[in-house]
Amino acid sequence: MALLATQVRAEPTDLVARPLWLAPGEVEVDGTVEINLAHNAKARPLSLAPDVWVGVAPRWTIGLVHSMASVDRFAPGGSFCVRTDSLYCDSHYRGSGLDVRFAATDRIAPRARVLLRDVDPWKPAVTLGAQLRWQHGRYAITGDPYLQFGLANRDQGNRAQLWLPIQLALQPTCRWLVALDTGINGELAIFDEAFHIPIAATVRARATTEIDVGATLGFASLLGPLNTPKQRVLFVTVGWRR
Repeated sequence: MALLATQVRAEPTDLVARPLWLAPGEVEVDGTVEINLAHNAKARPLSLAPDVWVGVAPRWTIGLVHSMASVDRFAPGGSFCVRTDSLYCDSHYRGSGLDVRFAATDRIAPRARVLLRDVDPWKPAVTLGAQLRWQHGRYAITGDPYLQFGLANRDQGNRAQLWLPIQLALQPTCRWLVALDTGINGELAIFDEAFHIPIAATVRARATTEIDVGATLGFASLLGPLNTPKQRVLFVTVGWRR
């Protein structure tokens, strides 16, 4: 039985088959530097965003999140802004979130989040959705669809939103992963008129059995009615998992 339990977990270097959940006692930490690359606003804002997840019970994972990547968004200013600006992050702290996941199967993990994505004005929200994954050999398709509901200040931009992110990943060698991120998102009330289609490219490498590093170049709305190549961001991430 112990051998079977070990076999269902991916090898430490197997990035493409990494489980959607953490076993009890396991910890995953991501530290991300979010760098704005917009025209005439490079590195402003510049933000630091730590994310921490812990396996608290069989199939249950709880996390404290700060990064834009943790909510599938390709923009700077996720939380702790070293350099501020008036558009994305006008204070040194922008917000946090609580992420709860349950592994219904190896491929489906329903999740809920309680988010504070801005503090001025106060914009609390909840999200309901699930992580989904299909994986075969060195290939994987991962989705994270969710609905977001604003709890306050809905008239100031905290309205209901639909997010349908998807990632296509390939692991060409045992320690390297490359991925294409895309999908569609927007406010429900005006979704057909103002949806966004992001595009991002990710490279991630396993440096040791516990540490990996990665980078993502992302465009928040490269396609769609409000498309623009000017809104772009670079994420540089160091992850630790044990």
